[in-house]
Amino acid sequence: MARKARRDAARNKLNQKLNQNRHKQAKFEPANQPSRLCYASFVHRLRLHQPLRPLCALGLLLGLAAAIAQQAPAGQKVIQDPAEYTAYTAAVNTQDATARAEALEAFIEQYPKSVVLIEALELEMAAWQTVGDSKQVMKVAKRLLAADSGNIRALGIVVALDRVSAAQGDNAALNEMCVDASGGMLEVPMWRQPADMSQGDYVTLSKLLNDIFVGAEGYCAVEQKNYSQAREWLTRAYGMDSTNVQDTYQLAVADLESTPLDAGGFWYCSRAIHLAQSAAIPQDTTSMVAYCKAKYAKYHGADDGWDALVTNAAAEDTLPPDFAARIAPAAPATPQK
Repeated sequence: MARKARRDAARNKLNQKLNQNRHKQAKFEPANQPSRLCYASFVHRLRLHQPLRPLCALGLLLGLAAAIAQQAPAGQKVIQDPAEYTAYTAAVNTQDATARAEALEAFIEQYPKSVVLIEALELEMAAWQTVGDSKQVMKVAKRLLAADSGNIRALGIVVALDRVSAAQGDNAALNEMCVDASGGMLEVPMWRQPADMSQGDYVTLSKLLNDIFVGAEGYCAVEQKNYSQAREWLTRAYGMDSTNVQDTYQLAVADLESTPLDAGGFWYCSRAIHLAQSAAIPQDTTSMVAYCKAKYAKYHGADDGWDALVTNAAAEDTLPPDFAARIAPAAPATPQK
């Protein structure tokens, strides 16, 4: 009950803020295609407990780990104890990612009150993310939040990984994600640029974090069968990044499960399938096709035209204004005499 109350309070506060700033919001530019497809592949590999591709490991989770790595220096913080300083620098400079994560973990256990505790936790989290160990990433992210409750990057990682678990049927992860996503959306506008982060990285991270939180909030609404609210959040998320597979597909579900059904959902279905195929995510593609094609056949009366729909969506970034008119609904059944 306490979690639900916090979530509802956060959502009400957010809605008030959005209404006040409705005409002031800047348009978000979508992230580049290779980065987002890399992220989709990352999520797929986490599900299968596979190591990440080396190329992806530098820019994922939505660029968060890269930003963490850039902040490795302790800035103006000075470690006074020579033994502590030696242990920290040795851990940070360890080349193998697994060994580096373990060395940082040992440092944190030995020096739990270190002046560079937050930096050590961030670097350990980034190292585990490079390895592709989602359980360790989540463990360290939560420990980081316990030590630094305002660490919005760690919160973004927790929400993103909770969404993966929620999609696999983990209700505890779903509930946690919904609470954290509501809070995260409130935090992003108030997050100030860290002194050791460049303006470009700050802007990029703000956009990516907002995408994570808004998309997760939309997913929560889908799971609660509040499809009108889901469509509002997910349409906003799609406007931020039109190459996000998860948000595109969930927007399709929200459209197709609404009453009355919104035929635009078939375009988002086709778009999500194309994005999943581009990112080589066979499991997601299979489940999407099964759901979307069945919905299409029921609405249209047959599955003719489906393949062309998917093919055409590959060349389109936005829903065509006349899209719904392209799909003829099935003729009403003739009453039996």
